[in-house]
Amino acid sequence: MKTTGDKRKSRSKVNSEAMESEAGPRFENNIEHVATAAYYKAEARGFSPGSELEDWLSAEVELSKGEGGSGRSNREISP
Repeated sequence: MKTTGDKRKSRSKVNSEAMESEAGPRFENNIEHVATAAYYKAEARGFSPGSELEDWLSAEVELSKGEGGSGRSNREISP
């Protein structure tokens, strides 16, 4: 017979597996979009060193607002 503790463990395992399966490809795809946008930002400034983090963070913000190259937000990117 399962105890309450066993039920909690099985629920948390199911929830974490569901989250991983839903978020995995989308997250990886999103990282690729951010990396590409950051690359183009670095290219536009001549790849001068010292602004890599700013490029990355700016790319994340633009993509989250739907201002990225494709005009789509993170939530609209399909795997």
